[in-house]
Amino acid sequence: MKTLLLVLSLVSCASTTPQWTPQQRRALQVRSFDASYDTVFRSVRNVLQDDGYIVTNQDYEGGLILARKEIDKSSSAAWQQFFAGPGNYVSGVNFEISFALEKIAEKAVETRLTIVSGNKTTMGGNSGKEVVDPGVYRAIYNSVTVEVQRRVARGQE
Repeated sequence: MKTLLLVLSLVSCASTTPQWTPQQRRALQVRSFDASYDTVFRSVRNVLQDDGYIVTNQDYEGGLILARKEIDKSSSAAWQQFFAGPGNYVSGVNFEISFALEKIAEKAVETRLTIVSGNKTTMGGNSGKEVVDPGVYRAIYNSVTVEVQRRVARGQE
C-alpha cells in the first residue's frame, strides 16, 4: 500500500500529461475478475480503506464505490511563505477514486477505475485533473487482485 501512496505522490508532481485516446484510457482503466460480484465489490472497498481512503459513497446495487484521500503537504517553509505575504500555496493533495462494477456473469465482474488528483491550497482552493498513469492503475489493480484471490482462497466467495 505504501508503494501505491508513493506512486500517487509522484503522479501529483508530474507536469505533463500524455494525450490518451478514449480506447487507450479504457484499456488503462478497465479490468475483469473471475469472481463473484460480492467478492470483487468487498475487495475493492477493502483495498481502498487499507490504503487510507475514506469511502464517501457506495452503492452495491448500482455498482459504484467513491472514495477520497487527502495527503497533507504543508511544511513550516510553506507556512512561513504564507505569512510573509499574500499568496496561495499548495498545502496538500486530494485523490478521488471512482470504481464502477458490473456483473457480467455469475463469476465474472468488469470494473472501471477513474482517479482524479487535485492540489489543495492554503487559500481554500482546489484544482484537479484525471490521473492517467499506467503504474498507478497497475498498483491499485494488483492490490485488488490479491484481495480477490485471498477471499476466494478463504472461501469468502
